Amino acid sequence: MATRMMQRNNLADAFVQVNDEPTNAALKAAKEQIGDAEWKKGYSPENKAIVRDALKDHGARYEQALKGNLVGAEVAETQANGETFKKLRVTLENEAGKTILSADMSSEFAQRLITKLDTATREHAGGEVSIGAFAKQTERDGRTFVDHVATMKDSDGQEIPTTPGHFEKARDQVQAVQKPMVDAGMKDKKILNQIAASTRESYFAEVAAGLSERMVEQGIAPKAVANERGEFPALEAGIKDRDGTWHNLSAYEKDGHLVGTLQRRGGQPGEYEKVPLEFHQGQLGGLQAEAQFPDGAPLLVSLSRSEPSETQSSKVDVRIFAKGQDLEGKDTLEQIHEHPGRLRANEALQKIPDHREGKAIEQALGVDPKMLNPAPAREAQRAPAKAQEKQHEGVQL
Repeated sequence: MATRMMQRNNLADAFVQVNDEPTNAALKAAKEQIGDAEWKKGYSPENKAIVRDALKDHGARYEQALKGNLVGAEVAETQANGETFKKLRVTLENEAGKTILSADMSSEFAQRLITKLDTATREHAGGEVSIGAFAKQTERDGRTFVDHVATMKDSDGQEIPTTPGHFEKARDQVQAVQKPMVDAGMKDKKILNQIAASTRESYFAEVAAGLSERMVEQGIAPKAVANERGEFPALEAGIKDRDGTWHNLSAYEKDGHLVGTLQRRGGQPGEYEKVPLEFHQGQLGGLQAEAQFPDGAPLLVSLSRSEPSETQSSKVDVRIFAKGQDLEGKDTLEQIHEHPGRLRANEALQKIPDHREGKAIEQALGVDPKMLNPAPAREAQRAPAKAQEKQHEGVQL
């Protein structure tokens, strides 16, 4: 199943693909034509026309709306140039694959969308929705301002209403933070505005995290990361490819089969990318799932039964292949690492007796669920002592 990541481009007044070469080239050309100063001013009808023409000239897609079943809403963090940025990530799924909408949590668009997601995750979670946006110019005090309005429609094309009160609550939090500073004589509007923006962002990030928890509790979205309630029970593995990049697998059972995520380091320092996985019986034997990061070749994640030894039962090997084609157009698979990884239950999953993940592995691969548990450290430490004891006994005899 193909996965793509999209983001809102204010100048184009549309959604464009992330980490897409034609899109990046088009935006670069448009910026050169518009000029850096005008580019920083943002949306205008003239800039919109220039950017869209550049996208068309470079064969890059732009879309007015993103459609699919609402299967995920979460907060992600990325790092660039030593700074941490919060992102709103909304996942839509349809027959063509998955679309992940990524938006800066500090943006007006993301915050407006969250007020609609609050309604949608209660009334339309798992159902078909359409996410859109438009730029709206308004005149205030003789100046032109641009509002970036988020829209969200249900399967019948009806606009999903916002959950009221969020912007009022955010405003109250801003005032509560600013009041002691203003009372103390703070008059620097730039600093006060920065505090206001940061406080609003924190408020909406907290709301979005609650929406993610709501979808998890509804059984629609996986709880993919640890939070204050503890580590999410899952099967895990880590594989380092030949370029030194770690790929971290997390999987759990849903509706009788394994699903999960594959995460790897992104293009910027401290940035990580994550894509969904869904395992099925595959051509290599065992279980396979396809993964598609926004940039790069499609990957195939394979789970297989390892060969048993005289002293150890079979375990679960994890391999990752890059999919491609040879000169004759035949499909190829190239393993991206030297040695297979090992699938193991994390500590939270080990505490669950007869967990469903173990049963799914046993049914699909014939591996004893007990072999998913790492050997306790104390047993590993005792092993040399026992070996020395046996050797000593042999000498005595």
